[in-house]
Amino acid sequence: MNMRNELTKRIFAACMTVFLMSFALIMFAMNNYLARRNIGELKDKCLYVASVINLNGWDFLHATRDGSGTRTTVISSDGTVLFDSMLKPEQMENHLQREEVQEALQNGEGDSARYSQSLLRETANYAIRLRDGNVVRVSMTPDTVFVLIYHMLNHIVIIILLALIISFVLASRFSHKIMKPINQLDVENPDDRDIYEEMKPFIRRLISQNQQIHRQMETLKEEHKNQDLIRREFTANVSHELKTPLTSISGFAEIIRDGIAQEKDIPHFADNIYKEAQRLMTLVNDILKLSRMEDIDQQPEEQHTRINLLSVCEEVGKRLAINAEQQQVTLTCEGEDITIIGLPMTVEEIIYNVCDNAIKYNRPNGWVHVTVKKEEEMAVVRIKDNGIGIPFPDQERIFERFYRVNKSHSKEVGGTGLGLSIVKHGMMLHDGKITLESVPDKGTEIALHFVPAL
Repeated sequence: MNMRNELTKRIFAACMTVFLMSFALIMFAMNNYLARRNIGELKDKCLYVASVINLNGWDFLHATRDGSGTRTTVISSDGTVLFDSMLKPEQMENHLQREEVQEALQNGEGDSARYSQSLLRETANYAIRLRDGNVVRVSMTPDTVFVLIYHMLNHIVIIILLALIISFVLASRFSHKIMKPINQLDVENPDDRDIYEEMKPFIRRLISQNQQIHRQMETLKEEHKNQDLIRREFTANVSHELKTPLTSISGFAEIIRDGIAQEKDIPHFADNIYKEAQRLMTLVNDILKLSRMEDIDQQPEEQHTRINLLSVCEEVGKRLAINAEQQQVTLTCEGEDITIIGLPMTVEEIIYNVCDNAIKYNRPNGWVHVTVKKEEEMAVVRIKDNGIGIPFPDQERIFERFYRVNKSHSKEVGGTGLGLSIVKHGMMLHDGKITLESVPDKGTEIALHFVPAL
């Protein structure tokens, strides 16, 4: 839709509406004026005729049969037509019921306007009662606004055409002038100083939206830079993590291939190759898991179902019992039977990874305590230990991929550096949240907040 064309049409329509309404009102006023003038002229003529008849009788009326537009009629008090300037009296019906005759007999004078059956046209009538009791009536075809329009039709058509042209030209110019400040508006940098007062709220909103878009663009740029940085870091970390076991495997295999290794060392080298291969497979599997969790468009391989958190924690405790015993760490689990809706394998892996870290980064004769309970309408699994703790500057980054607080210790205990990142994305899949409290050399507590099932 073209705004200027629409504005031109509306201004043109308004101009023509005003013109036509004004024309109609003028015609109405002229019609009323002509009606009053007709009655005035008839009254004057009728008064003149009545005065002459009262003085000299109405015989002189025979001389008025001249075919003029005025008709004179003399009517007796019983309604009989005694004289008519256009028709023969004996051919005319009784006029006692005529409105103007009734008023003249009762009040001395009267008027009316009606369609004449004898003349077959609209007539205006004025009647006056004479001294002898008869009534004289003067009739004429009145001048109406329609007659006036008919006689002035050519002039009226020209005036209407001129009004149409002038209205269209004015509407076009006015719309151009109205649209000029809007067309000159710089959408990128709007200014409300040279704009209509009514548009200033819109301009302010436009300025606000432009600022918001600018902020969003800056935010997107910053996020893009961060994502690019994360991607590069991820690529570098993956390359490093893959290179380490592959280097070991390649080195041991090369020693065996070249016959450098002694017969008794071959089983040892084969065992190292096996361990590095297992580490490599674990790393690849963790990367694939994380990739699936991050891809929100990919449907999970497992279906959502009802999960008893306490049962999951107990099962994880059984799986980690040997690890805990080897690390000389006591692992306990207790709590309430609380059910959530989720992905069973993912929930189990979340709890497993947190508990596994609590065991790995503990100390001899340490403990890991797992509790399940409902807190503030949420199902909460708390994993608390008295291990080595996490330095405060590192606490915000431990859920990043491949981030390790103590790389030397991490290398000793194994792991891919993706466990807590999997925990983070797994909780996001379940609309949950993670809270962390840790004091170096005193221990760590990680709370997993799930939405309970109804």
